[in-house]
Amino acid sequence: MSSKSILLVDDEVKVLNSLSRSLREENYDDIRTAQNGPEALAIIRDTPELALVVSDYHMPGMNGIELLSQVRKDAPSVTRILLTGAAGLDMALDAVNKGNIFRFLIKPCPPEVFMTAIGDGIRQNELINAERELLSKTLSGSIKVMVDILSMLSPGIFTQASRLRNLARELASALDLGDQAWEAELAALLSQIGAVTIPRNLLAKWQKDELLEEHEIKVIRSIPHTGKLLIKNIPRLEAVAEAVGFQNCTYFGQVTIDSPTGDRIPLLARILKIIIDYDRLIEKAYSPSVAFHTMLIHESEYDPNILATFRIKVLHMDSQSPYRLSGAHKGEKEMNLDAIKLGMVLSRDVIDRNDILIVARGTVITNVLMYKLINYFGSKAISEPIYIESTF
Repeated sequence: MSSKSILLVDDEVKVLNSLSRSLREENYDDIRTAQNGPEALAIIRDTPELALVVSDYHMPGMNGIELLSQVRKDAPSVTRILLTGAAGLDMALDAVNKGNIFRFLIKPCPPEVFMTAIGDGIRQNELINAERELLSKTLSGSIKVMVDILSMLSPGIFTQASRLRNLARELASALDLGDQAWEAELAALLSQIGAVTIPRNLLAKWQKDELLEEHEIKVIRSIPHTGKLLIKNIPRLEAVAEAVGFQNCTYFGQVTIDSPTGDRIPLLARILKIIIDYDRLIEKAYSPSVAFHTMLIHESEYDPNILATFRIKVLHMDSQSPYRLSGAHKGEKEMNLDAIKLGMVLSRDVIDRNDILIVARGTVITNVLMYKLINYFGSKAISEPIYIESTF
């Protein structure tokens, strides 16, 4: 008795009843039916355990190939079978090229041929899911090992990687990257993984911004390329490896003679360039506005469209000025000091009149912090309002 879900799609109720009866006689119990494409797609969205779709070709509105093409996008692991009473070469080519179907069955289809196709289709679904699970475990395990090594070698770089991941998540969402969003996060998290091959004393010297000798600079500059080599053999991380390897490429002007420029730089690498440079400036105690202004001195190094999105949608800076922060946006509240309560979380940095960071965003308001804010406001070193996460 099979627990796999099968969806039959045909505009003729008699055909659906006949096929359903044949499947139940072979102990397939979970049979779903639909009489058109939109109805079928709705069922697919609500049936995550679906293994197989069998669709007729001739249906009003959306034909079988159009339906299976959409199924391929919405549920790629679901096996797709096309059943039709009239087949030509063009139809067959469309079925293969657009729907990437598993089997092409001609009506009237002998019961034994139909049942063989069903059995083979379910096994195909099981193989795809098993391979996906194996890849997922391999991917997760490999990433965990690499991140664990990085955290043990250099807690500072590991902490930086975590910050970069958060920035990448925000920027990927602002850019509406969709399926590439997870790659952007992962590229940020692993962007400094090449540092695992660098001697600890040199890493410490680099992180403290101490003067490096020429041969030491060459070693530090090798971090992206080394990271690419460490990542590229992990399944499904080819794009992440490329991003890590090209993270220092500049949009206008080449870093090295063979470095890509402009849109030839992978999109994920262009994202890394912006968030890494921004984070390094923030670590020097620059405020967001000053950090961004400093980046603008070298703005030719960055993709202008991504930089604009980063400014407006991630840093929430006014589109007319790189320095001035906008008013409260979705997800935060603008409050005066006397309305602040313990336990609230800052949604933006608190900076003084010289653009020096006083308290970082994400900080929880405590008694000690309240006294600090009161003293700064009392000396007029900072001014209201304060921006708080709107969950409070």
